Amino acid sequence: MENQLERLIVGTLAHGHYDYSLTIRSFAEGSGMPFSAIRRAVYRLEREGVVRVLKLSNQYVVRLRSVERAWELGYLDTSYVTYGAGYFAPFTGYRRGFYLSDEAYITLPFRIRRHEALTRLIDLEIRSRADMEPALAWIGEWPRFTLLFYRATLQPVDKRWEELIRQHGIEPTQWLPPAYGFFAFLIYAVRKLTGADWKEAYCKALELVRDYVQETRAGTSPTEEFVDKVLAEMSKWPCTK
Repeated sequence: MENQLERLIVGTLAHGHYDYSLTIRSFAEGSGMPFSAIRRAVYRLEREGVVRVLKLSNQYVVRLRSVERAWELGYLDTSYVTYGAGYFAPFTGYRRGFYLSDEAYITLPFRIRRHEALTRLIDLEIRSRADMEPALAWIGEWPRFTLLFYRATLQPVDKRWEELIRQHGIEPTQWLPPAYGFFAFLIYAVRKLTGADWKEAYCKALELVRDYVQETRAGTSPTEEFVDKVLAEMSKWPCTK
């Protein structure tokens, strides 16, 4: 009984991934189950790392936190993590004033072996921290790479994508959603195409990102200035020695 209730809750969250109106109370009203039973099931799922509960105004909104965890514990069928993965596609938009993130998308149970390119990239980047200013060294490689990736690769939304998003009742942002692992792949591609070692490929990748940022810049802003600073700091070592 409890497992069936949890499966019902998780399945509803999967189908309504872009709906911020799914609350503990709405689950109780929609299922006809006692509020206390729904609340216990939801908080059990939260403890298991499957869902997260957000307090918005006087409502407790329930969101799917990890597709992989839900699947591993038997709350989602395999179809959800294959053909049904579109439920978690990273639309960048707003619904009822709330920003829709792609956190569920990146928890799909991908089984990918760590590539040497990523290992080398992280090693080079961590070593480069010794020459960075403390503030940038402190935030770590992931925020910096994310910043460079978003700035360098986001593309404006076209009409067709905008119409698709609106079909789901979502107000689109001005930009298409990104993918992941781009910087490590860029280093891998540079090395593969040029025969450069990992250190040279790292520096060339930074140079390519810098050129692209300059060519796509439409104006100045504090963020643009910060991107320039990140590139300069990341180039201090090993690219200037």
